[in-house]
Amino acid sequence: MNKVIKIEDYPCGSGKTTRVIENFKEDQKYLVILPLLSEVDRVIEGSKDIEFVQPHANDNDQGTKTSSLESHLLLGSNIATTHEMYERLVPMVKAGLLDDYDIIIDEVPKVVEMVTSKSKTSIQEFYLDAGYMDVDATTGRVRPTMKWWHNRDEVSDTLSPKILNFAETGCLYLQEGKMFIWALPQCILTGGRSVTVMTYKSDGSMLLAYLRKLGLSYEVSNDNKLEKDFRSKAAELITIENIPALSKTNFSFTGQEKGMSSPSYATKVAQSLKNLKERKLVGVDINNILLTSKKDAWIKAANDNNPDIEDEDEGPKKNIKPGVFAKGSRMKDVNWIANTTRGTNDYIHCSHLIYLYDQNINPILARWLGNSSQDFKDSYALTELIQWVWRSRVRRGEPITLYLPSPRMRRLFEEWMYD
Repeated sequence: MNKVIKIEDYPCGSGKTTRVIENFKEDQKYLVILPLLSEVDRVIEGSKDIEFVQPHANDNDQGTKTSSLESHLLLGSNIATTHEMYERLVPMVKAGLLDDYDIIIDEVPKVVEMVTSKSKTSIQEFYLDAGYMDVDATTGRVRPTMKWWHNRDEVSDTLSPKILNFAETGCLYLQEGKMFIWALPQCILTGGRSVTVMTYKSDGSMLLAYLRKLGLSYEVSNDNKLEKDFRSKAAELITIENIPALSKTNFSFTGQEKGMSSPSYATKVAQSLKNLKERKLVGVDINNILLTSKKDAWIKAANDNNPDIEDEDEGPKKNIKPGVFAKGSRMKDVNWIANTTRGTNDYIHCSHLIYLYDQNINPILARWLGNSSQDFKDSYALTELIQWVWRSRVRRGEPITLYLPSPRMRRLFEEWMYD
């Protein structure tokens, strides 16, 4: 009988993680996977009656996080770690080291993402015909051959080591003969004594589409009253504003990408933000403003030979210069975060939010998941927007102002909030 994956679908800030911590039992083993190290610390510190450990690179003589993780599993320790450990878990799941563990995943992980694209000719000639990889005709799963492993150093200048590593874990697929796609290893979702995923609005996540693609059973738990109260409270706390000058601007990923090379487009965005700052946001501390856009439209490495920009989910560091949207906007020092950011409280002080995005699921990923319907696309867009908004102080019950220049995103959010 197939294991049923449990989806705990409850509103942001409703205490999902707190309830998990409170319900740990001494006679069970847990592997808790969280989005950020701060959340790992929270579980370790909050679980006073149950001891948790976090894998570290120097925990043992071998000195790697993988060996540390394996050692803790062999000892039967309760483990709290981050989403970055998925690939490291694969061989341990296959070896049965998690068979008696309850796996709890806090926040829907990135179950599917694009790795890289290459021309069909390159993939056919250099990877397939040369005998370096095989592709399953039914699933599209990519497998490296022994020839690739034996010659990996010699061919690394031509054949991507990144593709090789992903393929070895069994989580790489080839879509339409040109796009390499990474997918969360199926064994993570089927391993363990039980698997529970905690999230909100799972109907708009790629997770459920992925589970259906894999034919895995799942059940979603939610609370209609809690959902209604959540939306009602949101309507009280969130003031939605437009940026009229940008209401016809294409803020899709592709639209921004093209717009970055158009002086008129970039100037229009920057000037509109400048006007917003000088009029409606007069007196608002720049540190209390949260903004998203295409990353390199907002921040760029100051030195291309020594870039110093962190991962999108972590935001910018030093050694950066403003991108074409930020330059001249008088907002270059606001808190920029990616439009898919979730699971962090680092911006819980922010009171004014600017969402320069028309969110769309990548069409290639949608086709790979087997759902290209408009309903799914809109549900995905709304889910990502809600998660992004709840990085702000609305999470702790304080009012915010949300600027949504995209008519589509504004409509989706208002329809959700006002039911």
